[in-house]
Amino acid sequence: MKFNRPHLLIALAVSASLFSQIARAEDECQLTLATNNVSFGLFKEDDIVDTQKGWHQMPSREVNVNVYCPETQTMALFVQARAGEKGRFYFGDSSGLALRVSQMVVDGKNYSVAKTIDRTQFVPEGESGESLLLHNNEGIIAMDNQTLVSGKQMNLTLKITPVLNNQQFTQSADVTSLESDLLWEVVTKPQ
Repeated sequence: MKFNRPHLLIALAVSASLFSQIARAEDECQLTLATNNVSFGLFKEDDIVDTQKGWHQMPSREVNVNVYCPETQTMALFVQARAGEKGRFYFGDSSGLALRVSQMVVDGKNYSVAKTIDRTQFVPEGESGESLLLHNNEGIIAMDNQTLVSGKQMNLTLKITPVLNNQQFTQSADVTSLESDLLWEVVTKPQ
């Protein structure tokens, strides 16, 4: 595969909305992310991890996420951003950003992770597992078999993967910045 441009600069500004004041937490809960800025720096053709149907998976970054609530309760962490019709997050105007959640820990114990779109009862959608791909307007919850988990502290790992289309390489200037702003919200349900 040959690209017309020698390299492409990719700067991911998930920072402000991914990590700080824009993130909302209910009931005095605190949302903390390990870093305030995720940057992928300069991507070259050599950086492509995998290619399928004109889409190029680039190297991922991981961010540790911590939610702390002063009282024991069931917690869900929801995400919103500019996305396509299937809920896939945009990265720039025409590329994508994949978010994978794993390593769910509540109060020091490992649990399965599940998705929900229900902001009141947190009814899970689909099967829970060790990891899952997160889409727009979905929340993540901890599950123990078929039961929601309550606790004071929830930790997880968020893997962020840019997926660039061919146009991003062939029709971009030598240096292009791509951004994706994600809004995180902690929603709780008292025990």
